[in-house]
Amino acid sequence: MNEGIEELGRLAQALVEEQREDERRLAAVLEKQSLRVRKAEGLTWAPVTIENQGFTFGGRIKLTLKKGQNGGLDDAFRAGSPVHFYQANDAGLPADVGAIRRGIVRKSRSDTAEVILDGEPLEPASLHERWTLDERADDRTYRLMAEALSHWINTEDDSEASMRNGLMGRGAEGLLKETSPIEHPSLNLGQRTWVAMAEAADQLAILHGPPGTGKTTTLLAFVQRAVARGERLLLTAPSNAAVDLLVKGCVRQKTTPVRIGHPVRLDADVVEYGLDAHVEKDPEFKQVKDLRKRAEKAWKQANTYHRNFGAEQRAERRTARSEARSLESEANAMEAYLSERIVRTGQVVCATLAGCADDNLKGQSFDWVIIDEASQAMLPAALIAMQRGPRLILAGDPLQLPPVVKSDEARAGGLAVSVLERTMQGDHNATVSHMLTDQYRMAPDIMQLASDLFYDGRLCDARSSDVVHDGHAVQFIDTAGCGFDEDKEPISGSTCNPDEAKFLVHRLVELTAEFPEHAVAVIAPYRAQVDVLNRCIDDACNGDVDLRQRIECSTVDAFQGQERDVVFISLTRSNASGEIGFLKEYRRMNVAMTRAKHRLIVIGDGATVGQDAFYADLFEAAEDRGFYRSAWEWMSL
Repeated sequence: MNEGIEELGRLAQALVEEQREDERRLAAVLEKQSLRVRKAEGLTWAPVTIENQGFTFGGRIKLTLKKGQNGGLDDAFRAGSPVHFYQANDAGLPADVGAIRRGIVRKSRSDTAEVILDGEPLEPASLHERWTLDERADDRTYRLMAEALSHWINTEDDSEASMRNGLMGRGAEGLLKETSPIEHPSLNLGQRTWVAMAEAADQLAILHGPPGTGKTTTLLAFVQRAVARGERLLLTAPSNAAVDLLVKGCVRQKTTPVRIGHPVRLDADVVEYGLDAHVEKDPEFKQVKDLRKRAEKAWKQANTYHRNFGAEQRAERRTARSEARSLESEANAMEAYLSERIVRTGQVVCATLAGCADDNLKGQSFDWVIIDEASQAMLPAALIAMQRGPRLILAGDPLQLPPVVKSDEARAGGLAVSVLERTMQGDHNATVSHMLTDQYRMAPDIMQLASDLFYDGRLCDARSSDVVHDGHAVQFIDTAGCGFDEDKEPISGSTCNPDEAKFLVHRLVELTAEFPEHAVAVIAPYRAQVDVLNRCIDDACNGDVDLRQRIECSTVDAFQGQERDVVFISLTRSNASGEIGFLKEYRRMNVAMTRAKHRLIVIGDGATVGQDAFYADLFEAAEDRGFYRSAWEWMSL
């Protein structure tokens, strides 16, 4: 059997293991923990009351929900979260498993949420009951990835088999035609070289874009030229946020994209480019609106309360329900026709990798499939998109964060190796891969540190000559010997370091006073440390809203793809055994450091992290370049 097919088979089993682990973790909390713990973990709201029931685009049921007193954490559910909605028994579990309703959170703020519910409207009597809202596992994505794996394992199409084997490093080495850089007024030589190379590609082109090198700018230039040639493109990425950035980029260059995806998952700035919005702008949509109004009226008639409910009223209710369903069916058919027409005639369509399996894309073929942020994409997810076109572009940086995989068995099966990392392993696709080296984000000291550690010293400072080069752009502050010991958050078990957090925030206050115009990121590897830092920052801001809005504190993962004027990094770990946990994923450090434009301040216990060879080299490099300072310089003040 083809070795590439065997490897895809192993990935299929790894995917099963990951789904099991995902479901096991959620079930362990939802089924085995008390309602109090579930609420404390931010997985449940109970009790919940229904403030309003209405309809939204597509005839979907929209519920406005309000969390009761002591009903759970505010803002526990984010837009796009899949949820279960049910009435609970005394144990806080579904009273009737068959009556659980599935939905998705449209928006959430404090103690209220809008949920788009599957199925038919709730009966009037149900609107006055108390309900429970739970987070649920999203099994649809796993199913789509499994189906894509099956397709590529079993394909008999020679072109598809060639692409599959090339991705898996099992086919003939990629070939590149002789090309010269394109002419383009706003791209540098490296960017123009890659565009020319990609345009000449038979099946595959790879854009390796380290932080600040203009990867997205280069991709969008390619898109603009392809559109001018009359070609169709499918732009995709693992996350909604990354896809929305592509949409915004297309709009800036006067290309009108069609964004596939549930409206609740789209950024507010791109909603008008969503497929639903395109459909609503169509002149024929007024027929759909009329059908929906008539259906809503029929549902209200069917649910009308009767003091005396006999055979005649029962028959009227059946008739009204039948009419409502018929009108909804007609509206759905008309809406589907409009959607298909818009997608079929659109030159640029944008969707997440899972969104590439949307019904509106079935049967659609594109000249190019472009996967941005491919370093975060599991190969099975990328395979969903790859079915939509004969030529593929992968863009990203394999030295940034990889896909998030929870199962040890799934990681052992290769699921955490991104499609980009897998494709760039060895020299198999070296001739169709190009790395951008001119970077425009970071001060030279920050850039050089990252360049030497991760990019073989290849990055170059391409910023304007009028940018002030500050020789004090980097500080490594060593807290060794200060007694800043790590701790564990009791419920989650996540690691925190309160003393290090307080020390960091003191340095943060000093710097924000010195540079009042700078936006600041505070990054930590652990959620518990992020929580401690946020509390310390709130206290330090002391009600100064403007100052607090300049400071954002979160995990490394939340900042990937972003940049800030100043970045503080709390390494958090401080223990005698040298345990560093998440910090072992060195790419996290690359992501964290390269978010910074003007200032980078890393704070941590060198005695702990220095027991690891990578961090020992990092602290040594900082000392050699004059970036190293001891926390005792401040402790003695």
